[in-house]
Amino acid sequence: MTASTPRIAVAPDRPFITLLRYNRPYWKAYGIGACLAVLFILFSLLTPVIIGRIVAGFEKNTMTYALVMGYFFTLMGLSIVEGVVRYFQRRLMIGASRHFEYDLRNDLFRHVERLSQRFFHKNRTGDIMARATSDINYVREFMGPGVMGTADMVRVPFTLGYMIYLSGKLTLFSLVPLPLISVLVYACVWYMNRQSKVVQELFSLVTSRAQENLAGARVVKAYGIADRESRDFRKDSENYMRANIKLVAFMSFAFPLIGMIVGAVLLMVIWQGGNMVIRREIDLATLSQFLIALIMLAWPLAQFGWVLTLYQRGAVSMKRIMSILCEAPDIRDDTRTDPNAAVTAGAISFRGVSFKYDEVLVLNEVSFDVEAGETVAIVGPTGCGKTTIVSLLTREYEPTTGEVFVDGRPLTQIPLARLRGALGYVPQDTFIFSDTIRANVTLGRPHASEEEIWHACEVAQLAETLRQMPQGLDTLLGERGINLSGGQKQRLALARALLRDPVVLILDDAFSSVDTHTEERILHRLHEVMKRRTNILISHRISSVAHAHLILVVEEGRIIERGTHEELLRLDGLYAEMFRRQQLETALEDVA
Repeated sequence: MTASTPRIAVAPDRPFITLLRYNRPYWKAYGIGACLAVLFILFSLLTPVIIGRIVAGFEKNTMTYALVMGYFFTLMGLSIVEGVVRYFQRRLMIGASRHFEYDLRNDLFRHVERLSQRFFHKNRTGDIMARATSDINYVREFMGPGVMGTADMVRVPFTLGYMIYLSGKLTLFSLVPLPLISVLVYACVWYMNRQSKVVQELFSLVTSRAQENLAGARVVKAYGIADRESRDFRKDSENYMRANIKLVAFMSFAFPLIGMIVGAVLLMVIWQGGNMVIRREIDLATLSQFLIALIMLAWPLAQFGWVLTLYQRGAVSMKRIMSILCEAPDIRDDTRTDPNAAVTAGAISFRGVSFKYDEVLVLNEVSFDVEAGETVAIVGPTGCGKTTIVSLLTREYEPTTGEVFVDGRPLTQIPLARLRGALGYVPQDTFIFSDTIRANVTLGRPHASEEEIWHACEVAQLAETLRQMPQGLDTLLGERGINLSGGQKQRLALARALLRDPVVLILDDAFSSVDTHTEERILHRLHEVMKRRTNILISHRISSVAHAHLILVVEEGRIIERGTHEELLRLDGLYAEMFRRQQLETALEDVA
C-alpha cells in the first residue's frame, strides 16, 4: 500500500462493504452490544409479567403487604439491571461508532492532503469540508444509533410473540394502525432531513460570508462597503433563521402527532380490551400485561422509520466520502520510484518540457541546466509560465511532454517525500497558519534549536520585528497571519524555508511585498547561504536577480533569452528593456 492510499481498501460503489471493512476491528463491541440488546429486551419483558401478577393478586384479593413490597423491589431491581445493561450496550456500540468515525475522518484527511492540485482545482473547499464534517457525522449515526436501533428491533418478534400468547384477537386489532406510525415517522424524518440540508446550506452561506468579511476586513473598510456587506449578511441570516424556524415548527408538530397516534391506538385497545374483559374473554391482568407490551412495541415500530432514514442518509454520505477516497492522486510514488534515491547535490535539468493545463499550453519546449550550487533566475511578464516551471520541479504537476531531472535522475524515480524534503520553497502566495510565529517558522523542522531559529530570522530580516513584539517568537498570529504585514509574512516564509536547510532553495517572487532597502539587506545576508545550495529565483525586479549565474527570460511559455546579467544587457532584448524601465521607475521614485 502506498502512502497515498487509504488504510482500509475502499470498494468503489459498494458503501456497505467499505463500512464493514472499516468496522471489522470493532466487531466484538458490536456483537456484545447486540447480545446485551437481547438481554435488555428479555429483562424488559419481565415487567408486564410482574404487573400482570400484581393486578391478578388485587383482582383475586390475594395480595398482601409483603407481596406488594416484594414486587416493588423486584420491579426496582429490574429497572436497575435494565439501566446497567442499556448503559453498557450504548457504551460499546456508540463507542465503536466513534472509533470508526475517528478512523474514517483521519483517513479522509490524510488522503486529501496527498491529492494533487488538479483535485482542488475542480472541487470547492466548502464541499470537501462538508464531506469531512457533516457527511462523516451522518455515516457515524448510521453505524452508531442506526445499528443500535436495528438491534433494538429484536424486541418486535419477542414482544409480538408475547402479545399473541396473551390474546391473538387483541393483537390483530392493535397491529392494524401501528405500522402507520412507522410510515409517519419515516415521512417526518425524511422531510426533516431535507429541511436540515437546506438549513446546513444556508448556515454554510452565513459562515462563508462572515469568514470572507473577517479575512477581508481591510478591503471592506478601505472600500467603505461595510453597510452593504452588513445588509447582505442580514439577508442571509434572515433566510437561515426562517429555515430553522420552519424546521423547528415541523418538529414541534410531528412528535406530538406521533405521540397522539400512539395514544389513540392505546385508547382503541383499552376500549376493545375492556369489552373483552366485560365479556370475560380475557381477565384484567391479561389486559394490563397486553397494554404494557403494546407500549413496549410502539417505540421500535416508530423507530423503524427513523432507522431507515439513518441508513438511507448514511449510505448517500458514505458514497460521497468514497468518491474522494477513490480519487487517485495524479502524482504519487509508483513502480518507477527508486526507494533509495535522494536529492544530494541539487543539479537541475529541464529537457524539452511542455505543459498544458485544461488544454491551454502554458509551457512550450523549455530546456535548461543548472549545476549544483548555482543560482538560476527566471524573469518575464506576468502569466508567462515562471511559477509553472517551479511547480513542475516540486511535482505539483507532471509535464505533458519532456522530463525534469534532479541530480541526473528523472523526478519520477525520486520518492515524493525525499524530493520535497530537499526543497525550501517560498511561494508567491504566502500562507501563514493561525499559530505562533515559532510554530510557523519551524514548520519544516519542529525540533530546531533556538539558535538556528534566530539565525534564520536574522537572515530573513525578521529578527528585529520579533524583538519589538512583546511575546517574540511566541506571538500568536490570527487567521492567515492577518496581524502581520505583507512584507512580514514573506520574511517569515523565507525564515521557514531557510531553517529547513534545503538542498534547493526556491524563491518565487519572495520579495514582492518587501521594500527595496530591506530586500537589499536580505540579499546581502542570503549571499553566503545561497553559496552552499542550488537556488531558483523568480522576480519582477532585475536588481534581485542580477547576481545569478544564469538568467532565463520567459515569454508566453518559451525561453526567449538566457545568459548572465551582462550578456542579456548586451543582447538588448526584453531583459534589457525591463532593466531600463525599472531604472527609470527607481529614478522617478527618488526624485519624488
